[in-house]
Amino acid sequence: MMQRALSFGLGLFSAAALIGLAPEVRAAGFYIQESSISGFGYAFSGSTTNALDASTVFFNPAGMTQLEKGQMTFGVSLLAPESTLTNTGSTFDANGPGAGGVGAVGGDDGGNPYAPTPVPTLSVAYPLDDRVWAGLSVNAPFGLANDYGDDWFGRYDSTKTDLTTVNIAPAFAVRLSDQIAVGAGIDIQYAKAELKSAASNFASFGESVLKGKDWSCGMNAGVQITPAPGTVIGAHYRTAMHHTLDGRVILQGLNAGNIDAAAKADLDLPDIATLGIAQNVGGRLKLLGQATWYGWSQFETIAPVRDDGVAVTATEQNYNNTLAFSVGAEYKASDSWTLRTGFQYDPTPTVDEFRTSRTPDGDRMWVTGGASYAWSDRLTLDMAAGYIDIAGETINVTRNSGFATVRANTEGHVGIAALGLTWKF
Repeated sequence: MMQRALSFGLGLFSAAALIGLAPEVRAAGFYIQESSISGFGYAFSGSTTNALDASTVFFNPAGMTQLEKGQMTFGVSLLAPESTLTNTGSTFDANGPGAGGVGAVGGDDGGNPYAPTPVPTLSVAYPLDDRVWAGLSVNAPFGLANDYGDDWFGRYDSTKTDLTTVNIAPAFAVRLSDQIAVGAGIDIQYAKAELKSAASNFASFGESVLKGKDWSCGMNAGVQITPAPGTVIGAHYRTAMHHTLDGRVILQGLNAGNIDAAAKADLDLPDIATLGIAQNVGGRLKLLGQATWYGWSQFETIAPVRDDGVAVTATEQNYNNTLAFSVGAEYKASDSWTLRTGFQYDPTPTVDEFRTSRTPDGDRMWVTGGASYAWSDRLTLDMAAGYIDIAGETINVTRNSGFATVRANTEGHVGIAALGLTWKF
């Protein structure tokens, strides 16, 4: 028990430190699925049903009851996104809206605004007795980071975006019978954001900055049912997370109307519901399928309010709810090697009327593969890689109180490589 407690504490400290230092990255909307290296190998098609290691604590804590013994799982995914925005007629009105000064905005294309980004994750699970388990996951489930520079054509929409979240989730699981296990946990989440864009007031040019941070709490719960030998049905629900970011709104560099004031802004992150099935076929092969619903419609606006009650101009987001589907397979090739592959269709929550350069998002198709190598009864190495194709979309928004319009076509893709280790104790 002392060894388990030490592992639990080490896991919390290590993951919190690593994730706190990691750069942020864009994912589905801006949800980051890469919280399991083994699960990434089959495109997360078994995240609620196929408990391979301690990462099940985040995806479905009921899965802890499938594990053989206490364990700690650590992994890092290196994400390399690439996005291209092509100017299709962005304009700037030097005399103000409707005053007859409309012309091309000028500027470069911003290049690829994303840098290769490591995303670490760590989970710990251990049994309290034959039926009851406790666990902890620390990860970064939402993130967004891009930097176009100050001179690109879409600068009045955005120049730089940073959103970091760190989620600490203690959980418990109970095996009620040979057929049913349940689990539940608490999500304790830190969020920090900074949004920058260019600003103009007739002949003067400056910068708009919104920044803030917050702690908030939510809950999650899951169940696994084994209706027949070799068949597992899993379901999991994570509540929405509502942050009120406490920070400042800044407008600087203009000849009039500059602001530097304390302010707050709501950040509403989606609830997530997942249903999956896993089926053993012939002893060595397992087929997996899963559907995941995201309640993105809660993300409606970025609407700062100064502490003196003055509302700052809101930016509409109006995301749609989405339903993603994934399928995959796992094959036990030998006592040491397990192979995986998967496919996922992950639709974008963004809509044409409100899509922005902060999230130049489109529907994505995932293709992934992975493997695990058991070095010993205690140590397993997980490897995975994948490619995400992001469908092209359009941006057409008005910014800077009507002085500017940003019109662009988008396209992009993401390459991912991941490594993980599981230590059983």
